[in-house]
Amino acid sequence: MIEPIDALVNEAMRAAEKIRHTTEKIRIISHYDCDGISSAAIMTKALMREKKTFQVSMIKQLDEAEIEYIQNSCDRFIIFLDFGAGQLDIIQEKLKGSTVIIADHHQPKGALRPEEDILHINPTHFGITDNISGSGVTYLIARSLNPENVDLSDLAVIGAIGDSQAGSIGSDWGMSGLNKEILRDAQNSNKIKVTKGLRLWGMNTRPLHKVLEYCSDPVIPNISGSESASVQFLNELNIELKNEDGDWRTLAELTDEEHQKLASGIIRERIRGGEENPDWVFGDVYELPGRETLFSNANEFATMVNACGKLDHAYLGVALCFNNTKLSKKVKTLLKNYRREIGKSLSWVQNNKDALIMGDLANYIVAEDNISEHIIANVTSILNKSEFGEKPLIAFAHTKDSRIKVSARASEEDVEKGIKLNEIMNKLVEEFGGEGGGHQGSAGATLPKIEVERFINSINSIVKNMVISHGTAES
Repeated sequence: MIEPIDALVNEAMRAAEKIRHTTEKIRIISHYDCDGISSAAIMTKALMREKKTFQVSMIKQLDEAEIEYIQNSCDRFIIFLDFGAGQLDIIQEKLKGSTVIIADHHQPKGALRPEEDILHINPTHFGITDNISGSGVTYLIARSLNPENVDLSDLAVIGAIGDSQAGSIGSDWGMSGLNKEILRDAQNSNKIKVTKGLRLWGMNTRPLHKVLEYCSDPVIPNISGSESASVQFLNELNIELKNEDGDWRTLAELTDEEHQKLASGIIRERIRGGEENPDWVFGDVYELPGRETLFSNANEFATMVNACGKLDHAYLGVALCFNNTKLSKKVKTLLKNYRREIGKSLSWVQNNKDALIMGDLANYIVAEDNISEHIIANVTSILNKSEFGEKPLIAFAHTKDSRIKVSARASEEDVEKGIKLNEIMNKLVEEFGGEGGGHQGSAGATLPKIEVERFINSINSIVKNMVISHGTAES
C-alpha cells in the first residue's frame, strides 16, 4: 500500500506534468494572506523558470462571483492556490472544459467528477490533516516541476508560519510533519538557518520593552500587556533599554549574558504566575540568510507578508518574497499601519466590554464595523492566545459587501475536547448560506448579514453536541 506522503507527492507530480506540457497562458488565483501570497510567489518563480506565460491574481475569497468572472475570461488553464477545496461543485459547474489545478490544504466540499479535467492536490485526501500549508502543497508541485525549485522551500516555511503551523505548545516548538521535511530542504539549500532561542516576536523590528509588552505566547504574567511593567522588569534585570546612540535596543542586540538574564527572568515570572511548563519559552528560531536584517527572521517576515495582503498590497508581499529590497521602505510603512490597526482594534475590545459575550462553552466578540474584516482573524488569534484562551473565541465583523465575517480560534485543549471549528463553520454555512472552512483550531466564514444572536445560538448548540459526543465516544 502506498504511503500517504508518497501518494500526495505523486499527485503533485501529475500536476507538474500538466503544467510542463501546456502551451496555454496560465491563470493563477491565490488567497491574499501570508500562505496564499507565499504560494503565489512559489508558483510564479516556478513558471518563470519554465518560461510559461501566466497571470497572477490574489483575492480575499473564492466565491461564485469570482469563479464566474474567471469563466467569462479567455483563460482555460487555471491554478487555484490555498483555496478551491471548498468550491469544488461551483468550479466544476462554471469551469467546464478548462484545465484546473487546485493546490489546497483545507477540507474539501463536494467531489470531483472523473470526466472533468481537474486535479485536486490536497493532503486531506490521504489522511494528512495538519502540518502542511497551501504554500507547502504548492512547493511540492514546484519541486516536482524542476529540482532547482528547492530554493523556494523557504517560502513554503514562511507560508506555514503565517498559517500558524509552527506550533505554540510544547518543549519542541517548531515545524513538524511534512513542514519539517520542507524545512530540511530550506536548510540544505541554505535558505533557512535554524537556531535555538527565546520565542519572542519582534527580534529585529521592535524595541525590547515592546516585545515583552506584546508577548502573548508565551505569556509573561504581570508583564505581558503592560508597557510600564515591561520597562520595570528590564530595569530590574539591569538590561539597558537604549544603545549608545539613544535608540531603543532590540532583542537581536542583546549580548549572550543579557539573553540569559532575560530568559531566566521570564521563566521566574512564569513560575510566580503559576504558568504550567514555565520553561517552555525556548524554541526554533528560523533565520533567513541573504535578507537584510529587518527581513531576516522568518516569523517577522511572515507577519510582514500577511500585512501586505490584509492592507490590499498583496503584490508587495510577492515582491518581498522575491527579496526586492527596493520596496522595503513601503513595506515598513505598511507594517506600521498594520500594527496600528491591530492595536486600535485590541484597544476597542478592551474598552467595549458590552461587545463581549462570555458563554459557557465559547466566548464571542461582536465587532460590527469597529474592526476591519481584513484583520479580525489576527485580532481573534491574539486575544485567544492571551486573555480569552480558556474557551474557543469567535468574532464577528461586518464586511464591505454587507455580510458578516466570522473568525474562530480554539486552543489545542479545546480541540482535544472534540471542538472542531472547521466543522462548526461548515454547519453555519449549511444553515445560513455563505462560505467557510478552515482547520480544527482555526477557521472562518462569511455569512449573510442577519442577527448575530442567531449565529451564536447555533454555535452554542453545535459546540455542546460536539463536547457531549466526544465524551460519549471516549467513555
